[in-house]
Amino acid sequence: MGDLRGTARALVDVDSVAPAEIRCRPSARTVIAEVARGHPAPAGVARLATLVGLTR
Repeated sequence: MGDLRGTARALVDVDSVAPAEIRCRPSARTVIAEVARGHPAPAGVARLATLVGLTR
């Protein structure tokens, strides 16, 4: 998790291949929330956080 951009890219990539895995697993949701809190949040992760209900 030390590489915010790399982690964001991996989350978006995994979502395109296996969306249920990234959207439903509690550990994945925790990582999405942590990366989405970055300033500024990477666009793909911000979208993903909204899709899984972590933001309003």
